[in-house]
Amino acid sequence: MKLLDIPFDDRRRRYLVFHPSALPGELRLASTKTTAAFEAVASSRFYLSEDGRLLAKVVPDKFHKRHRPLGWVWRDYLEKRCLLQSDARKEYLSLRILQDAGLATPHCHGWGVSLNPCNRNASLLLLEHVADARMGGEVFDALGEAERGRFLERLCNEVALLARAGYAHRDLHYNNLLVKADGRLVWIDAHVRRLPTKRADQWPALERSLTVNKLRGERYRAQAASRLQALLH
Repeated sequence: MKLLDIPFDDRRRRYLVFHPSALPGELRLASTKTTAAFEAVASSRFYLSEDGRLLAKVVPDKFHKRHRPLGWVWRDYLEKRCLLQSDARKEYLSLRILQDAGLATPHCHGWGVSLNPCNRNASLLLLEHVADARMGGEVFDALGEAERGRFLERLCNEVALLARAGYAHRDLHYNNLLVKADGRLVWIDAHVRRLPTKRADQWPALERSLTVNKLRGERYRAQAASRLQALLH
């Protein structure tokens, strides 16, 4: 555990960081074209370290304390800050689940929480910046039909690994993946849920994670469902 005073662009914010790993002596974060690309497809804020090695993911409070004071006190202050149930902690734990299942993820340099009620950006996740990779959605859109089929096959192989470990991804879409130059997938959004214990309920839960909108059409949803079912039965 480490208390860090981190400059974000032109403002300093203090975070209590858990499981710090290979952090630089002084961490400075800034918005860049790279972080703007992440923010264009996500609801979180992103910052890049000066040396380009670390990507910081910041999740703001759900409620505004002036407009929804009770919601802010209960969820954003007591639950997220005091009880340390922040988005960053949950994602840190989910990253470990993905890694244990055999999926590639960025190295996690730690997760943090701001105890300052005046800092709306309470949740901080510090990840390895995977530089030699492109967003999965960008890659998929540029592929021909045959290549899209192979992309879906790789994706389903990894979803099956996660399912065999007892979990399903809660937000399965292409932009939660990075694709490296050699074609390997790197999972950058790690929110997972445990599958039902009854075997008969597991496939319906997995199938619900495959949606038309997130997989870019019914054709690709059906292909993914067929491939995944074949892998697991």
